[in-house]
Amino acid sequence: MPSIEIKILGRKYFFKSDDPKKLKKTAKYLESQLEDLNEKFNTVDQSKLLVLYSLMLTEKYLIEEKSNKELEDELERINNLLNDVELGKE
Repeated sequence: MPSIEIKILGRKYFFKSDDPKKLKKTAKYLESQLEDLNEKFNTVDQSKLLVLYSLMLTEKYLIEEKSNKELEDELERINNLLNDVELGKE
C-alpha cells in the first residue's frame, strides 16, 4: 500500500490508504472547511482551529445521533402498529 501525501493548512502529512482517491477527496474537503473557519474567525493558531472544527463536528454528530434515535423509536412504533393490525386480521 503506497504512502499518500496530503496537505492541510500548509503542512504535509503522509498516510497509507486502501482508497487514495477517497483520502485525497476527504483531505481536500477538510482543508476547505478549515480555511472557511480560518477566514471566519481570523486565527493563525492551527490547534485552536482544529479544536473548533472538532467541536463543530462533534455537535453535528450528537444532533444526528439524537435524530437517528428518534427515527428508530418511530420505526419501532410503526412496526408495532403494523404487527397489531396483522394480529387483528388473524
